[in-house]
Amino acid sequence: MAILRDCAFAPLARSIGPMLKEEAFHLFTGQSGLARVLKAGKIPLDIIQKYLNKWLSTGQDLLGKDCSGSANRFYRWGFKSRFDEEVAKAPPRDLDRLNEEARSLYYKECSDIIDMLNHHAVEGKRNLRAPDPKFNRRIGAFAGKPYSVDGQVLSAANYEQHLTLVLPQPQDLERLSAVTRDPDWVVGAQEAAR
Repeated sequence: MAILRDCAFAPLARSIGPMLKEEAFHLFTGQSGLARVLKAGKIPLDIIQKYLNKWLSTGQDLLGKDCSGSANRFYRWGFKSRFDEEVAKAPPRDLDRLNEEARSLYYKECSDIIDMLNHHAVEGKRNLRAPDPKFNRRIGAFAGKPYSVDGQVLSAANYEQHLTLVLPQPQDLERLSAVTRDPDWVVGAQEAAR
């Protein structure tokens, strides 16, 4: 959304400021909620990591194709800017790869947030991390390729097995449901909120 802040279409550009404020509230709510969950220490970190693996890899694809002629045109026409346009010191290196630039900034931002969240995890269990940007991709140069969460190439058979270990499975949802039905979970979450 920030990439539309400098849009040449004035009505859209004017609407972005209020929308970004609202989105900042949603981001804060999510981050502070995750911090409380980690402080409470009731949800196993392996389950949290599996959901990070699932949704952060999905987020990579939401930024579009790696090489995008439409992103190039929208930038040149003034409809779209770069995510970091206000602080970027140099012009874009390759207008066809603007989405890839945004993807690298997204990965860095997610990694920084996860590093901050790790400080709220129980001592000795601070190992949450963002999956490698090549993992579980459906769009771009890495689409459908068997990369592990650490960015290593796997055989097709090993990749399928790897996915069952690093992405949420039905039994994880059952474990999560059992934790959140436990009365100690409610007390732990309330204490973490203080």
